Amino acid sequence: MLLTRRAMLATGAAGGLLGVARRARAQGVSHLTVADVGAEPSVAMRRAFYEPFEKETGIAITAVPHAADPVTQFKLMVDARSYIWDVCMLNSEHVARLDREGRYFEPLNIAPAETADFIPGMTTDTWLAFSVYAVMMAWQNSHFPQGGPQNWPEFWDVKRFPGRRGLCRSPAATMELALLADGVAPDALYPLDVDRAFASLARLRDNVAIWWASGAQNTLLLESDEIDLSDTWSSRAQAARASGAPITLVWNGLYVADGWSIPIGCPRADIARAFVRYCMRPDRQAVYAIHSTNGPTNRRAFDYMRPENAALLPTSPDNFKGLTGFNAQWWGENSKWVSERFEEFLLE
Repeated sequence: MLLTRRAMLATGAAGGLLGVARRARAQGVSHLTVADVGAEPSVAMRRAFYEPFEKETGIAITAVPHAADPVTQFKLMVDARSYIWDVCMLNSEHVARLDREGRYFEPLNIAPAETADFIPGMTTDTWLAFSVYAVMMAWQNSHFPQGGPQNWPEFWDVKRFPGRRGLCRSPAATMELALLADGVAPDALYPLDVDRAFASLARLRDNVAIWWASGAQNTLLLESDEIDLSDTWSSRAQAARASGAPITLVWNGLYVADGWSIPIGCPRADIARAFVRYCMRPDRQAVYAIHSTNGPTNRRAFDYMRPENAALLPTSPDNFKGLTGFNAQWWGENSKWVSERFEEFLLE
């Protein structure tokens, strides 16, 4: 659904974009380079953000994929002042790690009133989240004809729910799931009890058939007969189901946000800020959500989509109530040593 002229005028969208175009011409800016995660999400971003922004401002967007973990790339770029990116897609944990290294981000200059319709915690002075995915579970309907596990203690219950399990080969979020399985309340997860999490993982280890390492692998596993139940990222599970996989999704777990940041010192920061602000628009976030099945952060985006589309998304009210926020700050401070211990655990 497109914004009506009345809605555009009410939000200042029309006048704001005209101002962006004028500033760009005055500064000699004809394009921006945006680093994103590539693959299907980038296609959805092109449809929702890049092409409409270019059409409305005349500023071309060149999208380039960054590494799976872009923190080192981002840091080296700023340290060398070689601004190959104007805007970068980062999750909240990436931002926390970079913040520990020093000043790496331009301020976005977005007033709190502008994000009144956003889910809490989705904006900071230097990062604006536009996409939310869930870390949840999925199971094969054929293996559980009477119904599979509905929570993480049941996922860990191999006697009641026998089957080949998949689990993500990454400590981030996996540790939280292990604690939920051990009876820790969602609101008491942090700071993580790492010893307790590893003890919980040890109880399940012999029943994990595959430690999956990428979203693409996870989708393929859910589409195949290699596993019966697994943790998963919501968009990957939705992709598997859309391709015909007969699986059930259980909205119980965590939610993680991806957003935009601008490298400090970027010579095109002014226009980059306008692009980030453009991605706040509920109509644009709705298009992205529909085509990516990642949830919007602007709750008004649900006004621009059908109920059947909203039902697939992590941030729709019915799904969101079963999810707990991923604490990026804790992981930013502890990821190195926990990751080393996790790799040692897998080798035991």
